[in-house]
Amino acid sequence: MDNKLYCYRHPKTETALRCGNCERPICVRCVVQHPVGIRCPECARPTKIPIFDVTPVYYTRAVAVAVGIGAAAVIGLLLANALLTPLGPVAYYLRWLALVGVAYLMGSGVNLAVGRKRSRGLQWIAGVAVVVVFLAVAPTMGLSLNSLFGLLALGVAVYLAVMQLRI
Repeated sequence: MDNKLYCYRHPKTETALRCGNCERPICVRCVVQHPVGIRCPECARPTKIPIFDVTPVYYTRAVAVAVGIGAAAVIGLLLANALLTPLGPVAYYLRWLALVGVAYLMGSGVNLAVGRKRSRGLQWIAGVAVVVVFLAVAPTMGLSLNSLFGLLALGVAVYLAVMQLRI
């Protein structure tokens, strides 16, 4: 009589292990460490933590909110530009500060729209939205990335938006 056990997923692999739940023989490639012992992949049923389980519906919400906030930000920044123009050289820095504020609002808005879910994709949506807002208002507002301050301000703005959705 042959008492050898073979993995139910890899029939040519001999094993001495069994799933602690269903008792099926499993090899070391199939073993899943579980809080109550070893399990086969079916019994372990690894699931995503709910906060990281981002479905396409959440991505759609994030894009919709980013577009909405972006459109409102472009209009707001262009109106603010008209108000800031009389301030002279100080207006340049206030325009950048306004962009940083928009980035914070972008990250917060996307964060709330997706129920505080987390993913790299959501971070990308918020970061790209901030850059698109910058590209839309930069020519009109006299903002450019030709200076170190401009690069730093845009970097801080993108960082603020992305970190609202950090993993």
